[in-house]
Amino acid sequence: REDYFMIANYHTHTPRCGHARGSEREYIEQAIAHGFSELGFSDHAPMPFPKSVPEDNLCHLLSMRVQMEQTEEYVNTLLDLRREYKNDIDIHIGFETEHFDCCFDEFIEYISQYPIDYLILGQHFSDPMSDSMMYVGNRKNSPELLSSYVDTAIKAISSGKITYVAHPDLPAVCHDLALYQSEMTRLIECANSHHVPLEINFLGLRELRNYPSIQFWQLAAGIGCDVIFGSDAHRPEDVYDPVTHALAKSIVDSNPGLHLLDRAVLRPIV
Repeated sequence: REDYFMIANYHTHTPRCGHARGSEREYIEQAIAHGFSELGFSDHAPMPFPKSVPEDNLCHLLSMRVQMEQTEEYVNTLLDLRREYKNDIDIHIGFETEHFDCCFDEFIEYISQYPIDYLILGQHFSDPMSDSMMYVGNRKNSPELLSSYVDTAIKAISSGKITYVAHPDLPAVCHDLALYQSEMTRLIECANSHHVPLEINFLGLRELRNYPSIQFWQLAAGIGCDVIFGSDAHRPEDVYDPVTHALAKSIVDSNPGLHLLDRAVLRPIV
């Protein structure tokens, strides 16, 4: 169809994260039904958190991601489905990860033993070693949290391991706009220098969250950057939603400096 653009999605979850539903097969069937040529699964990554992480932080973080003992089953399930659907669609195996100084290098070493095709960065929390760990999207976030978020995203992008940045505009615009623009400019320019696209996130659109942020995308358009659509699917029907797709497309259409990609260039872990 002339109005159809989305032919790939790399932001797809599974029930292993504890807040998604539906089988991998259902997600794949939805993607095929809507004409996708690629579907990437990127459930919340299993992280080898050190024992020194405060107990409350650890319990919270572990409650919303693939457990380490589930990694092999996650990968093998997707490998089997990749073989089964090889004539219908390309299936990619990935993770949505945070960059935590306390365990990022160990995480990369751990997943390197598996055939992982890519990582996307979804930085949801500040430092888990802190007694005051916070959700980055908190509407009452501080200038310090915003700066820390950008510093962390830059570390992740600079690692060379990140295929794209999911919901880069997760921090709410709730403080000085000039500071917000300055900090986000650092993130956008770093992504550009490493040829890492930024995601317009469909979950935020579906649930009327504080992202996608018009202020962020206007800023990004003024600088110029590559963008990619991410379904952030937690239900099979989320893989392609024409209403949400139209809203995302309107962000791009109204900001000519955004270069919309139809597929990602995957960055292998090793």
